[in-house]
Amino acid sequence: MSRLPERPEISWKDDGTPVASRFDDVYYSVVDGLQETNETFLKPCGLPERWEGTNSFVIAELGFGTGLNFLATLSLWKSSPASSTGWLHFLSVEKFLMSSAEARKAYSRWPDLEAKALLDAWPERTKGLQRIEFPEHRVSLSLFVGDAEDWLTSCHFNADAWFLDGFAPAKNDSIWSAQVMAQLAHHAAPGCRVGTYTVAGAVRRALAEAGFEVSKQPGFGRKRERLEAIWPPETSSDVDIDVYLSRPKAINFDKVIVVGAGIAGASVARKFAERGFPVTILDRHQKPASGASGNPKGLVMPRLDAADTPQARLLIQSYLYALRTYEHFAPDAMSRVSTQQYPQSETEVSRFQKLLKDPPLDADWLEANEDGQGLVHHQSGLISPTKIVEDLLNHPLISKTFDANIEHIDEIRQHDDNRALVVLTTGYEAQSLLPDMDVPIVGKMGQIESGRLTPGLSGLFAKANGSYALREDEEIVFGATFEALKDDQSAGVSSEARDHNLRGLEALAPDWHSDLEMSSLESRASVRATTPDRFPIAGVIFETDAASHCLEPLKVGAKLSETPPFNPSVYLLTGLGARGFTFAPLLAELIVASALGEPCPVSEAERELVSPIRFLVRAMRKGRA
Repeated sequence: MSRLPERPEISWKDDGTPVASRFDDVYYSVVDGLQETNETFLKPCGLPERWEGTNSFVIAELGFGTGLNFLATLSLWKSSPASSTGWLHFLSVEKFLMSSAEARKAYSRWPDLEAKALLDAWPERTKGLQRIEFPEHRVSLSLFVGDAEDWLTSCHFNADAWFLDGFAPAKNDSIWSAQVMAQLAHHAAPGCRVGTYTVAGAVRRALAEAGFEVSKQPGFGRKRERLEAIWPPETSSDVDIDVYLSRPKAINFDKVIVVGAGIAGASVARKFAERGFPVTILDRHQKPASGASGNPKGLVMPRLDAADTPQARLLIQSYLYALRTYEHFAPDAMSRVSTQQYPQSETEVSRFQKLLKDPPLDADWLEANEDGQGLVHHQSGLISPTKIVEDLLNHPLISKTFDANIEHIDEIRQHDDNRALVVLTTGYEAQSLLPDMDVPIVGKMGQIESGRLTPGLSGLFAKANGSYALREDEEIVFGATFEALKDDQSAGVSSEARDHNLRGLEALAPDWHSDLEMSSLESRASVRATTPDRFPIAGVIFETDAASHCLEPLKVGAKLSETPPFNPSVYLLTGLGARGFTFAPLLAELIVASALGEPCPVSEAERELVSPIRFLVRAMRKGRA
C-alpha cells in the first residue's frame, strides 16, 4: 500500500457540484450544501446554543470532503459569544483528500463564503493526524488522513457533537460499518448529539445497538427523512488503565509557570497564553534563547523514515505543525528554502531511493536532487531562532523573570499560590530539578560556526549531510558537533570542534568553504538534551519508586490493576536534541491538550513515543527495573 494517500476522482456537474466518481455520489446537496450543513448538522446538534458557556467544545465528523461543514461551523462560531472565551475543536477524517484547488472550485457556488483561511492552511497530502489552528478565531482543525476506523481506534477524544457525512451507505459502506458506529459511542461525551442526512436501516440499528437514542426527523432538500441521535447524558464508562500516563485527568488551574525560556518554554508559554492563561516564564539566564535555542540561524527540516511508523508520522506532523506555527506567530523570522540533503553512505543512498519510490509527502515537498542520489526538501524553514523565541514570548499575558536560579522543583512554588500549572522546559537540567524521578537525559555538546563569505552568490541556501550549512547572501552558519558531555562539563567552544565543522563544510559545500573569510568566524557552543531513543519527553511527572511498584506486574507479562501515580500539576518537556524547533510547537500543544483534557494533537501510539514514563515501562517489561 502506498504511503502517499490517494486523491479522489472528481467530476463536476454543470452547476459546479463536485461528484466523487469512485462512489458515484455528490459531496454535498445539489439544493444548497451550506444550508444542508445548517439543517442536517448544526441545528440537530443544538448549535450554537450548546457551546455557549463552555471552555471548549468538540465536534467530530465522518467525511471531511470539501471542508464545507467546517467552514459553516466556523462561520457560526465566529458570530457566537463563545468565540471570545471558549475554544472550538473540529475533528474529522478523510481517506481521499482533495487538493486545495479542487476545494476552491467546490466553493465557487458561494462567492461570499469566507474560505481563504482554510484554503491557505489546507491539509497536506500525508497519512495520519494533522492539527491546523486558527488562533485568531480560537479554533483547531484536526484532520486524520486515512481510514475512519484507524482514526477512531488510534486517537483519544470525546465529542460533544458528531456530524456523520460520509458518502451514501449503499456506496461507501465502510465508513458506516457497525464497528465504526460502535466507536462513535467510545468517543461520545455525555449528552453528545449526532446529526446525519441518512436514514439507512443499518446505520439506525448500529447507532441504537451502540447505545444512542435514535430518532427520524424531516429531511433537507430531496431527503424526506434524516436521523438524529443522542448519547445519554448520564453515562458511566469503564476506566482504562493508562500505562503511559497519556491521558492524565485535567485539573483546575488559573495560571501557568514555565521554567526555561528556550524554544520549548516559549512554545508552551504562547500556547497557554493564546488560551487565555497568564503565564510566568522563569529562566536562570539574563535573556531568552540563551542556550541551545540561541544560534544565529537554524533549519527546520524533516527526518523522513522509509517506513510508515508512528515515529515517522510524529516527525512529519511535528515538521508541518512547526512551519505553520512560525509562519503565524513569527513570520519575519522564517523563510522557506529548498534544502539539499546529500547521503553520507551507500546505505543512506539506498534509504533515500526507497523513500523516493514510496514518498510520505507530495513532490512539492520532497523529490530527488539533480544527481538522483540525494533529496531536496522543498519548503523547509530557514529560521532566526532567537527572533522566533522572542516573537512567541511577545504576548500581553506572558511575563518574564530572568536571573531566576531554580535548583529544585519546590522552589517554583514560591512564585505562586498553588493555583498554577508548572511546566519544566529546562533541557539538560531537568534531572536536577526532579530528584525523585529518573529522567534519562544525556547532554550533547553542540558547536556551530558563523561567518562571512566572499561577496558573490545572493539568496537563501541550505545543505545537509549530517552536518549542515545555511547561507543567506554572504552570511553563513555551519556545523554542528554532537559530542557527549563529560561530567561537570559546561558549554564552551573549542578549536577541535571548529576544525571538525570546517572539515564538514569542505565536504558538504567545497565552494562555500573556499569563499569563507576565516577571520570572520565566530563559534557558539551549547548543550542539547537528548534521550536514549532520540525522541523527546513530554508529559506529566511521576516519582520513580511509586511508579515502579505499580508497574511490577509488567515484569511477568501481567496487566496492571491501576494507573501509575503521577503529579497532574507538573509537566515536563525536554530531550528535544537537535530538532528542538521541529518538535517544540506540537509537543507544547500536546501538553496544553493534556492539561485541559482536550483532544490530543497526536495519536495514542505517537503519544507513547514521548511519554516520560516510557523508559521505566520498557525496563519493567524486560525485567530490568
